[in-house]
Amino acid sequence: MTLATQPSKKLPGPLWALIVSGIFHPLFVPTYMFLLLVMIKPFLFGSNDFGSERTLLTLLMMVLYTAVIPVISIIIMRLLNMVSSIMMEDKMERIGPLLMVMIIYFWIYYNLSQEPQTPTIFSAFLLGVVIGLAVAFVINVMDKISLHAVGMGGLAGMAMISAWIFRGEGIDIGSLSISVPLVALIVILLAGLVGTARLALKAHDNFQLYTGYTVGFLSQFIALAFYF
Repeated sequence: MTLATQPSKKLPGPLWALIVSGIFHPLFVPTYMFLLLVMIKPFLFGSNDFGSERTLLTLLMMVLYTAVIPVISIIIMRLLNMVSSIMMEDKMERIGPLLMVMIIYFWIYYNLSQEPQTPTIFSAFLLGVVIGLAVAFVINVMDKISLHAVGMGGLAGMAMISAWIFRGEGIDIGSLSISVPLVALIVILLAGLVGTARLALKAHDNFQLYTGYTVGFLSQFIALAFYF
C-alpha cells in the first residue's frame, strides 16, 4: 500500500526573480530614496549621525506610511474580495489600490514638504514619486504598466540627480568610500536586474517595462523643475 503523494505547489517563477521583486517592491522605493540621501548627506536632515533621533523617526514614518499601511490595506482588500490576488495581475484591479497609495504618498509629500527641517531635494524626490504614480494610474487605465519599473526608474532618476548635485561626495561604508556617481551606476544596474526579474516571472512584457522606466525616471526630473 502506498501513500498518495500531495503535489507540491510550484513557484510562479524563478526563486531569484521572486526575491529581487520582493526586495525592490515599488512600495519600498521612497524608503530607499530616504536612506540613500541620508547616507550621502546626513546633515541635510539636521544631523551628522545616521542614528540620530530625528533621522530614525523620519525613517520609521517612511516605512510605516509608504510601505506598511499600503500593504495592510491591500491585504484587507484581498480578504474582502475587492481584488482577486495581492499580486493584482489584472490592470483593472490595480485602480483602487493605486488610487489609495497615491493619496497616501501625496499626504506624506505634502506634510514633509511643509516641515522646515525637510531638505528641498527630498521634497522634490517625493513629489517625483507622486507624479510617477499619477501618470502610472492614468496609463494603467489604458494598458498594464510595470510598477516595479516605475519605482526603479524613479530611484535611478533620483540617484542620477544626486550624482549631479553631490558629485564630489561619497558614501562611507566602514573603510570603503563609494562616490555618488558610482552609487548611481549601481542603482541603474539594479533597475535593470529588477526588470529582468519581472520578465523572468512573465509579469510584464518589454513595452510595459520600458514605459514604467520612462515614467519613473522622467517624473523625478519634472519634480526637480518645480523646485529648482
